[in-house]
Amino acid sequence: MNYPRKRILFYSVLAGLFTILLLVFIGLDSSGYQLRGTSPTTALILHQADAPIVESPSQAPIEVSSFALDKPAPSLEITPAPPLLEVTNLPAPSTVTLDTYVPAPFLAAIPSAATEVKGAVQSPTRPTPLPPKISIPVLNYHSVTIDPGNVVVISPTKLEEQLTYLHDHGYTPVTLSTFISLIEGKSVEAAPEKPVLLTFDDGYIDNYEQAMPLLAKYAFPATLFISPGTSDQEGYLNWEQIKKLQEAGWDIQPHGMTHPHLPQLSADQQAYEILEARKQIEEKLGTKADVYCYPYGEYNKTTLKLLKDHGFRYAFTIEQGFATNQQSPFLLKRLFINGEESLKSFIRKLSTHD
Repeated sequence: MNYPRKRILFYSVLAGLFTILLLVFIGLDSSGYQLRGTSPTTALILHQADAPIVESPSQAPIEVSSFALDKPAPSLEITPAPPLLEVTNLPAPSTVTLDTYVPAPFLAAIPSAATEVKGAVQSPTRPTPLPPKISIPVLNYHSVTIDPGNVVVISPTKLEEQLTYLHDHGYTPVTLSTFISLIEGKSVEAAPEKPVLLTFDDGYIDNYEQAMPLLAKYAFPATLFISPGTSDQEGYLNWEQIKKLQEAGWDIQPHGMTHPHLPQLSADQQAYEILEARKQIEEKLGTKADVYCYPYGEYNKTTLKLLKDHGFRYAFTIEQGFATNQQSPFLLKRLFINGEESLKSFIRKLSTHD
């Protein structure tokens, strides 16, 4: 046999052996047999995986070293994931409360505030709408005499000129009680179309000597603010003259006991000035004296608190403008009558401050 033929034969035998070995391994795998190590030696033992190994009592125990293949596969218990929660776009809880915007003292006064849910957004409280505006000119006079250059003094001639204008142009001077009813929107029998309130400050004697006869000529009422502490001083009204004015249709109201600068006084001193003046007027005249007029037009927080706490209904300032029902009852405006101004200025004042 030559050399090439020997080589072919060798490779054929070798291929046959590989084929046999391949078939053996395929047969073992399909029959359920697998390899297992049994002893510290390198021997391979064939056994059926599903068949139990039965040891005979007569046999000595054989120590078997198990590889990982001996152990049953761990049970993989699959715990289902919790269902996903449906995510909704919920608004974050608000931190805005009534406290954010309303001071505590005011909040405490709101009956429903205590029952509101903490953290809930409250709808803003709508401001109370103002009532329909009612405007009335309140004329502010002082002394009625001849004193050129003194703006707080008006001559009897100019006063009569102004009263005549009011009379001829449909203005109706009213009493203090009628003024209050009008400003409060109460129904008044035969309410005037153009009401006006005439006021005189300080209680000068010329109000009795000059103004009273002129107003009586037109049957005009007026309101007089007096300081009882000056009733025995020269140039001022005494109680007898004050009573005559009251009988002529004048309302008498307090202007402080001594016409003081109220903001310069203590609370007790202010209380005396305000309350003693009211007390003396009510005792002397038997009338209600609950409408105040600030001396010099001056006041402070103490003044306002005293008036409110002691039952005063209204108070007049010297701030310029018509009195309206939309003003604070303790801050009613008036129109200062300048004794030096012309009738044209007086007419313009009545028509431009509404």
